[in-house]
Amino acid sequence: MSAWHPVANAHASEWTLRQGDLGEPYAVVRRFAFGDPNHPEVWFRVVTWAPTSDGRELIGWCRTLEAAAAAGWDHRCAYESWRHHMASKRTDAATMSRMRPPAAELVRFYRTALKARVASS
Repeated sequence: MSAWHPVANAHASEWTLRQGDLGEPYAVVRRFAFGDPNHPEVWFRVVTWAPTSDGRELIGWCRTLEAAAAAGWDHRCAYESWRHHMASKRTDAATMSRMRPPAAELVRFYRTALKARVASS
């Protein structure tokens, strides 16, 4: 008989996404299971990173951890691209804050632009 340890029942339920070990966090992914406990329907919610949940914004819901991590990364890239674009127009920080699109829309726009770029190549 093998020894049982509580870690055998442990399942990760939340991940903080960051670039590298020392990078700033950019998203949080949380695992949710719904329905029948024996055969749950599993979803992953990805939100922007902030120190507390009050400052986080929904990026989207995904069926796999990999898709959620990709959505978090795409939001990071989309947001940085948007910020760079706004800064190139010499937009001040307060205006940028007011004009910032919702996280889910930024990702949708970014992914559409990537597909269009690939299609035209």
